[in-house]
Amino acid sequence: MSRFFIFILLLASFAFASNDYGKSAAKGADNNGYKVEAIGELKEATIAEAVRGALEPKGVRVINDSGKTICEVWFGKEIPAIKNDIPGASFGQIPEGAFVGVINFPSNISDFRGQGIKAGFYTLRFGLSLQDGNHLGVSPSRDFFLLCLVGEDKDPSTQLKTEDLLKLSRSASGTGHPTVWFVGLASSDKDLPKAIKNEHEHVILETKISTKSGPLAIGMVIVGQTEG
Repeated sequence: MSRFFIFILLLASFAFASNDYGKSAAKGADNNGYKVEAIGELKEATIAEAVRGALEPKGVRVINDSGKTICEVWFGKEIPAIKNDIPGASFGQIPEGAFVGVINFPSNISDFRGQGIKAGFYTLRFGLSLQDGNHLGVSPSRDFFLLCLVGEDKDPSTQLKTEDLLKLSRSASGTGHPTVWFVGLASSDKDLPKAIKNEHEHVILETKISTKSGPLAIGMVIVGQTEG
């Protein structure tokens, strides 16, 4: 488990040159034909009622320049938050293992590690990569969303322990590694939601999520992978 998070941390250091991911993404960013539109509530019957009930009544859809839907995301109504300051984390106030939403991929896609992920619905849980004395400061952010199979993750009120989170996410990837999606600070809190494409050719969904300590402007990489 520890080796995986050290690996992700090192890969992220190659992918980004700045410790402020939001500013890095904004520099020379464009949407390159990608757009975001609002969608209605999640009604997928295969998803547990408790999960659907924990979501905002509206979601967002990201569409590419060919009009193809890349993903649909519904974030939680009120994502847990605590008073916490974690070195190297942009969103340390979100507890590890906390439920943050549901995402749907109409077509197969690849995660931030380049792992192939099958089309379908997944829950999103928050996780942090490991940072020890040998790796402090090498990554702009330790924050990731991990995907879990909706059939195995039915209680959004539960804060998963790290080992349980990793186990569920490995099931989603079908490999020995969790499926991870980098999330950092949005380039700005204006004109959200929107999609931008940064200098690394990463397509980033920028939007606001609701937490118990207030709204947060995030940028989730939905297309693209680490360059390490």
